Amino acid sequence: MKILKHYILAQFLKTYLLMVVAMVGVFLVIDAFERLDEFVTKHGTFWDFVLYFLYKIPFILSYMAPQAILLATVVTLVGLARNNELTAMRACGISLTGITQPILSTSLIIALGLVFLNEFVTPKTSENMNYIFYVKVRGHENLHQASHQNLWLRSPNGSIWNMETFDPVNNVMYDVSLFYYDREHPVMRQRIDAQKVSWTGDQWVFEKGAMRFFSPGGLDKTQFFETQVFPVMEKPEDFNKVQKRPEEMSAREMYQNILIKESEGFDTARNRVDLHHKLSYPFISVVLALVGIPLSIRSSRRGGLLFCIGISLAIGFLFFFFYATSISLGQKGTFSPLLAAWGPCLLFITVGLYLLLTLDSEKVLPI
Repeated sequence: MKILKHYILAQFLKTYLLMVVAMVGVFLVIDAFERLDEFVTKHGTFWDFVLYFLYKIPFILSYMAPQAILLATVVTLVGLARNNELTAMRACGISLTGITQPILSTSLIIALGLVFLNEFVTPKTSENMNYIFYVKVRGHENLHQASHQNLWLRSPNGSIWNMETFDPVNNVMYDVSLFYYDREHPVMRQRIDAQKVSWTGDQWVFEKGAMRFFSPGGLDKTQFFETQVFPVMEKPEDFNKVQKRPEEMSAREMYQNILIKESEGFDTARNRVDLHHKLSYPFISVVLALVGIPLSIRSSRRGGLLFCIGISLAIGFLFFFFYATSISLGQKGTFSPLLAAWGPCLLFITVGLYLLLTLDSEKVLPI
């Protein structure tokens, strides 16, 4: 029994590694042709081009792992069935659970490895990848200028910042507006506008702006200034926290960001969907393996390898359709974050278990 499990595990791992290498290779080749023109026209160096794709590999691995698991499951089991090894194992009294346990266990280990990868490796490599593409190739002043041209931040004291751009390297903001509201009534009492705001090391210096004061009836008075220092609570790191893209953040950072936004009074439903999406995606590998096992065995009775792969890929496509739709509905507030990210997984786990229980039946439905 132990030898057979090792044999199945070896077959599965060999197929999985082959699928991963093939998928990552195809992804890199296609992406390289898409990016090559921009690297050449923007005078990016060859070393930057190579580093960009090296840094992208962890992201591709985590993205393609579920599809690779599904294909590896199908190819392994269909290969065993075609050589009558599966029949021989079951004739010797080995249950289907015993035969497929190495595949499911390995899929779970791979899923946990992807969680580790997404938590400690992918955020840093994604940040380096984006820095090469947006700063060194496209010529943005900083990494985050590309996606955060209009930044908002609520202060713990109730004031609200808005700026056109923020340079985290030099700690300089441009086209800044700072709004102060009454704590008891949602009425603006003061507004500060400045063309430039710079951090000196212990305070923010506002340059070329105006200070407007409001009364219940409307604008009360306006004072213009060339240079002015205002007592504000925020420091540069407070603005740096909101600059990262989702792929550049670990689950811990995303959760801390949610807590900060909640303390500032923002709606964090969409952020919680992104967090659960990040956590649930690696475990799609286990879901697809569980669904792929009975589908592989069933379809191997009716057709060849290509037929089995086609059936399994169709089911995989169906799962990702449901998954993407559920995530979209969660971001729009129709589903709760937990249901949006984990609901499709639970649904297809149920489908996979049902197909396993009815595997020896010639009918899909026991009627």
